Amino acid sequence: MKKANSIGSRKKIAFFDFDGTLVDTITDAGRCFNKALEFFGFDPYPLDQYGKVVGGNLEIIFSKLLNPKDRTEENISKLKEKYKEIYAEDEKPSTKPFEGIVEVLKSLNENNILIAISTNKAQILTEQLVENLFPKIDFLSILGYCDERPSKPDPTSIEELMFANDVDKDEAVFIGDGLTDVKTAENAKVDCILVTWGQGEIKTLSKEKAVSFVAHSPNDILDFIDGQI
Repeated sequence: MKKANSIGSRKKIAFFDFDGTLVDTITDAGRCFNKALEFFGFDPYPLDQYGKVVGGNLEIIFSKLLNPKDRTEENISKLKEKYKEIYAEDEKPSTKPFEGIVEVLKSLNENNILIAISTNKAQILTEQLVENLFPKIDFLSILGYCDERPSKPDPTSIEELMFANDVDKDEAVFIGDGLTDVKTAENAKVDCILVTWGQGEIKTLSKEKAVSFVAHSPNDILDFIDGQI
């Protein structure tokens, strides 16, 4: 793992993962996953263990939640659709930005650093949460999961956004808490900040060669982006 900004200069765009990076969603997401499982007669998963299975798209998550004998395309498909219905209607009482994140995003806005979200959460759900939780933050783009584009760790969407805004790879950074985020950064050939407050296994992930820096607090992100680390 590199301990310094690979170019030692200021970044122009920061891509943020959503769940586990900007917003603490794990409790509400876990409840909704369990409601979907129970609706079809499957065993619920321990809420305190959801950090081990989230990451990737819904197909990947439900394949981990189901017993091998139940892990069929039909079951995963119906669970995915039911989950989206349940999650959309849920009030999400425990979902909130991580402490200090809003201030970091405001600082990036004020210093003319472009910020975007890249997540495997459904597009419309991400847009709704952003509107509710970050009403005063100016995001360049929200890249959520939809059928029209490949999901992370495919780098196509963020590469297209960089190209459209005349940003070189060494002027970009991807910030996330999981292996999918690290692999996205690696595939896009941009720096990666791994945050410690999400659900990722830090000891393992920090050894990934694509990880440029490990952030232990949101303010660490600002130091890296400004070329001070």
